[in-house]
Amino acid sequence: MIDRRRFLAGSSLLLGASSLGLGRAWAAEAPGRVLFGYSAGALGSDLGNSLCGLLVTTGGPRYLLENVEGSTTRKSAEVVKAATPNGKTLLLAQSTTMCLLPSIFNKMTFDPLKDFIPLVTTGKMSLSLTLGPLVPEPVQTLAQYLDWLSDNPDARDVGFSVYGSEGHLATLILAQAKGVTVRPRPYKGSKMMLDDMLGKTLAACFTAAANGGRKSWNDNGKGGGGARLRSIGITTQQRLNYWPDVPTLAEQGVKDMDLSPWFGWYASATTPAPVVDSVRASLLSTLSTPAYTALLGRLRLSPLNEVPEQIRERIKNDAARYTQLVTKYGPARID
Repeated sequence: MIDRRRFLAGSSLLLGASSLGLGRAWAAEAPGRVLFGYSAGALGSDLGNSLCGLLVTTGGPRYLLENVEGSTTRKSAEVVKAATPNGKTLLLAQSTTMCLLPSIFNKMTFDPLKDFIPLVTTGKMSLSLTLGPLVPEPVQTLAQYLDWLSDNPDARDVGFSVYGSEGHLATLILAQAKGVTVRPRPYKGSKMMLDDMLGKTLAACFTAAANGGRKSWNDNGKGGGGARLRSIGITTQQRLNYWPDVPTLAEQGVKDMDLSPWFGWYASATTPAPVVDSVRASLLSTLSTPAYTALLGRLRLSPLNEVPEQIRERIKNDAARYTQLVTKYGPARID
């Protein structure tokens, strides 16, 4: 990870690119599109919409977020790959799309490294093993949840967004590590899943930490005091600064649980370099603002500021690790 001085220096350097003959004139005619492969209402949509708004306030081009569902997030990438390479159609992708799906699908319709140019990373998250009001309030740890589950086998469904996602992988790792019979339950997006949690038709799920906002969570993630969702463990190896009392699942005996999904913005691989430089400069300028830092805090995301070479290396490393985990735990590959 680059330090703040190097990040800001890179931002200033790239800002100079926007003063080239092309400048930002290409973006002044009509708003561009940022495609996101999940349904509306999820944390990623909030992140994308908010960042599109911040771009305008810092003098950047205007984009509108579009939720393009289908093919377990692949459709959004396919559309951007085939779009006119003028910087008007960008991709906002969770790491699932770029790093995990190659291990899930027998045939991929795009190459994450060859078909896209990384622009910026916009934060990483932890997934939370989350309990809802169907599970009694005294259940506050993984061990207590598994004990409760043994007495309530009809509540064995564990929800997550999208088949083949990090949430799906986390469910399978948990089941094998603890020898517990859970039934993975994929959703098209997190909004319906959280509605089922709050409506007491789903007992547990893996979702982004604090997904759903403060109306459902307390600041400490532990429930109580009117909160209807509570975390009994997170998927990262280290505890989160904003939830210091929530233990990791690794601490609770799930040794391979080290998953930290992240978000990135991409352009199609054939986009001209001056356009790429101009868009990236605008994004970097926005990512250096206090408003962006506040956005990360609200969404409980950790900063992840990387240059394109580092993003490519992250994709390679994460993809290799996911291949090993999928081979060991599943899920089954699909066409």
